[in-house]
Amino acid sequence: MKVLVVGGTGFIGHHIVRELLAHGHDVTVLVRTPPTNLPATVTVQLGDLTDLSEERLDSIVAGQRGIIVASAAAVAAPRSADIAAFFHDTNVAPVARLLATGSHAQCDRAVILGSFYATLQREQPALRLAEHSPYIASRIEQAEHARAAVNAETSVAVLELPYVAGTTPGRQSPLEPMLQSMSVGNADILAYPGTTAVVTVTQVAQAAVAALDRRADGNYPVVTANLPWTDLFTRLAVAAGRSPKRIWKLPASLIKLMLRREGIRQRRQGFTLGFHPTQWSNLHATAMILDPDIARTELGVEPDDLGKALQDTAPTARAATELS
Repeated sequence: MKVLVVGGTGFIGHHIVRELLAHGHDVTVLVRTPPTNLPATVTVQLGDLTDLSEERLDSIVAGQRGIIVASAAAVAAPRSADIAAFFHDTNVAPVARLLATGSHAQCDRAVILGSFYATLQREQPALRLAEHSPYIASRIEQAEHARAAVNAETSVAVLELPYVAGTTPGRQSPLEPMLQSMSVGNADILAYPGTTAVVTVTQVAQAAVAALDRRADGNYPVVTANLPWTDLFTRLAVAAGRSPKRIWKLPASLIKLMLRREGIRQRRQGFTLGFHPTQWSNLHATAMILDPDIARTELGVEPDDLGKALQDTAPTARAATELS
């Protein structure tokens, strides 16, 4: 089957491409810059999904039977931009346009890498996530607009992903800089008081290819385990070669302060974060958990070694520790 992967050289896309090849698929990737780590059998199309002409998009999609959107979503907007419009134009409209073009070209299946914030909003509507955080709203709207853009014969599976652990050549796991920001010297670790879902990058790749092969249609949270933040950061610190002596649990007020400081840093660089500070801090002080049985039963995702994935997540931090 011919499959187009948008973002096929990214942290997750890299693994999806290799999983597709292992299943015998004919893979084309759409990437912004020339890749250096793709197998020779992969067809490369250079371009940015947000500004492709109609003719160019038609030519890229032509002949493809499946589409996987693995490109990273924007989490910050330029300070000068209308933030709601920016997230719509960046995270929502290009994906809907791509799937509409694919649907017209007889592509009958698509997979989108989404966010577990959409799961939390669906299961806990009182959180009002979409109302307060433009980024979260765009991730929810992304799935809605994508489904509205295709015909009845096209399946759309949205994999709702939490924090992803693992390693990809030339790419950094989102967990690695988080660990670095929560470290205090060589002895202490700051941690959120709640619990979070974590998934390995290998399981995400398995889920994406399984959803495509099965023409899965719906929302699928994908998770390896739900861990207390204290456990997660401890295991990451140990993997980085720095066993913490003390773990300090942060109250929601300090989490909010940390996010506000990050917001100030982003503004100095010309950006505005798409998260509401109070909302984000409250989430990380509670339970952000997913049901692991959904992906196992509906997509056939096999168990994976989370411990190894966490060890692989922090090679840069470990190397820095060994050189110091």
